[in-house]
Amino acid sequence: MNKTINKIIKKAITLNIDDNSKLVIMSDCHRGNGSNYDNFLKNENVYNYALNHYFKEGFTYIELGDGDDMWEVVNYDDIIKEHLDTYKLMKKFYDNERLIMIYGNHDICKRSKKLLQKYFYSYYDEENDEEKELFNNLIVYESLIMNYNNQEIYLFHGHQVDLLNGKLWRLSKFLVRYVWRFLEHFSFKEVTGNAKNYEVTKSVEKKLNKWSLKNNKILITGHTHRPIFPEVGESLYFNDGSCVHPSGITCIEIENGNITLVKWKLKLEDNKLTFKKEKLDASKKLTDYKIKKKLN
Repeated sequence: MNKTINKIIKKAITLNIDDNSKLVIMSDCHRGNGSNYDNFLKNENVYNYALNHYFKEGFTYIELGDGDDMWEVVNYDDIIKEHLDTYKLMKKFYDNERLIMIYGNHDICKRSKKLLQKYFYSYYDEENDEEKELFNNLIVYESLIMNYNNQEIYLFHGHQVDLLNGKLWRLSKFLVRYVWRFLEHFSFKEVTGNAKNYEVTKSVEKKLNKWSLKNNKILITGHTHRPIFPEVGESLYFNDGSCVHPSGITCIEIENGNITLVKWKLKLEDNKLTFKKEKLDASKKLTDYKIKKKLN
């Protein structure tokens, strides 16, 4: 497990941040093609509202893997076509050099420059019958290291320590695309989906938490869909949750040297539906997260 994570870290790009930096980290949007299997559909309006808020406030958007569900969808053009408004919003971040994309297991094919060039550099505008630029020259990374006040904060999706979704991802992709999504209608459990398998989720989290403590490094991942925000002194492992929760989306904000876990959702107030953000825990200073004694 240590070798796996260390190998990931060696490939990481670096980002220097300070107290003036504003970052929002989201993962596991699982944008699909608009079918019954498109888990993003129910929260797309909440997601777009939140993302628009972060753009106006000057945040950099870090998408921490599984932004697109490229296991269930065969024609990737259909994902962009279905969620074009969302992509146009993401393009605003990209054009302002405020978008960093990390791939996960469900969109691992984004590590291919050839694929990115084919599907993400541009899109077809049906209304004007022409190709338009989207994320021209986009690069999607496996990992990111943020340097803050002599601290290193590590970010990657998290599937790499999960056997079925890591080394055996091709098998898992086959099962998800051609087997499990159809069996779900008959109440079969999808063993390749961590969000639906509690024991696998706990195992993945345990491995990631152990690595962060042993190396005394803050680690932020997604993958399990379960938000984690540790108390100072107890752990260094964070998880931003997902954008496919039944009642909204969760994400991690870093601003003014503080880290915060938040949730965005639709809420009924005075007989009107409105978008609301709430903190799921009190903000903490990044510099407070240090473990004095490393694990053996």
